[in-house]
Amino acid sequence: MDALLIVGMIGSIYVAGWLAEHRGRSFKIWAWIAAFIGPLAFVVLLFPNLRRRNSS
Repeated sequence: MDALLIVGMIGSIYVAGWLAEHRGRSFKIWAWIAAFIGPLAFVVLLFPNLRRRNSS
């Protein structure tokens, strides 16, 4: 059970960083944020997409 929790936490770090990168933010910064606050880092989805704004 503990191993599954650890794998889930590491997965959420990667996913939060990936989502942040695709929204025009830094992968590294959001991965570290996710490492400290866990799945709450998915708050990045609430922020505006910077790439969409730059491409118009």
